[in-house]
Amino acid sequence: MTGPDAKLFHCPALTALKAVSGKWKTRILWLLRDRPHHFNELKRTLPGVSAKVLTEQLQQLQDDGIIDRQEETRDGVPHMVCSYSAYGRTLIPVLDALGQWGLIHGARQEEAPQS
Repeated sequence: MTGPDAKLFHCPALTALKAVSGKWKTRILWLLRDRPHHFNELKRTLPGVSAKVLTEQLQQLQDDGIIDRQEETRDGVPHMVCSYSAYGRTLIPVLDALGQWGLIHGARQEEAPQS
């Protein structure tokens, strides 16, 4: 599709939102902004997420090039360490802006009369 409707059909904002949407992805990305985390650390910090779902969400983020997952061995035991990729770090200002908008929107929702 070409012309002015092409951007509506192939919306770049939707493409971006799909990369970070999901119940856990934004929470994972928020945690990784300060430092890398081990898989089990993420699991403990995100109550309610199953190991299967966390693995799937991390795999999707890795497939999109947003995070890197490295295996490190301590005392002969392999541990998965997750961190932002260089490319993924370009997403941080976008998430910051989206978070700021979310705060404003949330405050508006609280102020709006309930019907």
